[in-house]
Amino acid sequence: MKPERGKLTIVGCGPGGAEYLTQQALTAVAEADLLCGPRFLLDLFPEAQGERVVTGPDARQVAALILSRMDECRVALLVTGDPGLHSLAGPVARLLGRERVQVVPGVSSVQLAFARLGLPWENARVFSLHGVSEEEAELVLGALATVSTAAVLCSPAWTPGKIFGVLRNTAGHRRAHVFWDLGRPTEGRMAGTVTELAGRFEGPGRSVLILTEAEE
Repeated sequence: MKPERGKLTIVGCGPGGAEYLTQQALTAVAEADLLCGPRFLLDLFPEAQGERVVTGPDARQVAALILSRMDECRVALLVTGDPGLHSLAGPVARLLGRERVQVVPGVSSVQLAFARLGLPWENARVFSLHGVSEEEAELVLGALATVSTAAVLCSPAWTPGKIFGVLRNTAGHRRAHVFWDLGRPTEGRMAGTVTELAGRFEGPGRSVLILTEAEE
């Protein structure tokens, strides 16, 4: 897939390590005139010749920037993981119009977390606690206590430790695996039951939490 003028190319860059970039992602970035995305993703492509603009999580600001440039140059927006899974790609595509967007898929952090565990995830429920209201968070936490296998994209407001504190009364026996910095040199992991981890392990905000039944 090659970038083209008048259309945004959204590139899934995987969890953040260069070894998880696909050939299609490398090709799209190499041929783009303008690269937009967080600095750590831009840094994955040191040889790319296109102009670079560091962007944040505000979809409206990102869409406005892209809209102002996409007719004059080939624009690529870099996003973490897979663009189709709780990504900035969704709101940006809605703002621009889906007919003006093409997507390069990537490896998601959820996919990599289950791979690390050697577990299938076709029946897993995936939740995100990024940018949610208190009411939305309560719905997610209620659902976590009822599904057998779940993946949670944690956030600075909803760290693994905070989630464990809420769940220990309803799902304290569940097995929990927390991953952070997946696919990067600083990758880390902690495991235990929800009760064991509650109160003694906070965990980074940008983590992936996998909940399974007590016996795997």
